[in-house]
Amino acid sequence: MLTNQFTKSGYPLGLMYNADGDRFVDEGIDMRNFTYAKFGREILKQPNAIAFQIWDADGAKWLRQEEYSDDVVEKIKADTVEELGEKMEKKGLINPARFMQSIKEYNEAVKAHRAEYPDKKFDPSVKDGLSTKSFKNGLRLDKTNWALPIVKGPYLAVKITCGITFTFGGLKINPETSAVISQVTDEPIPGLYAAGEMVGGVSNRLSSFVRLV
Repeated sequence: MLTNQFTKSGYPLGLMYNADGDRFVDEGIDMRNFTYAKFGREILKQPNAIAFQIWDADGAKWLRQEEYSDDVVEKIKADTVEELGEKMEKKGLINPARFMQSIKEYNEAVKAHRAEYPDKKFDPSVKDGLSTKSFKNGLRLDKTNWALPIVKGPYLAVKITCGITFTFGGLKINPETSAVISQVTDEPIPGLYAAGEMVGGVSNRLSSFVRLV
């Protein structure tokens, strides 16, 4: 339950900004299962290792309640983008003017793409091609899919940082017994064994970290 609450995977349907008011990843480059680890790494590189996830009223409807409900996150809400920037400034946004200008440029790029590709439709279940890329108007950092306009209030922002999901095989073990090796003694820890993603190879959700008594 807590793992699901700490996850903040709604970014493909919105935008992510660093404290300087700049986007720093293509939020729609792929499904969240293929981007959350690399995006977390990018967030750590940003000023103060934080970011803000942004949606308008239409985008916010798609957020998972277990991740974004009122009792899980502190929501920054506003009726206008200008008001949202002012409230985000109190939470660590350094340059609200740059943030607001970026939203404006993003919306213009979305509009230009829709004009060139009117048959493309929003579909969160696939990479839908709704982009900011167009022959006439593009951004320094485009959004490749699910580029919904940020135009309808109320607007929502959530301040985020990074956490460790799992170890991706970060434990040293005896390959014959799966016993965990102590970093202090370089000997097996009595009664402690690891399996699944804990021991390396392909990451999976069936890992276990077991203490036998």
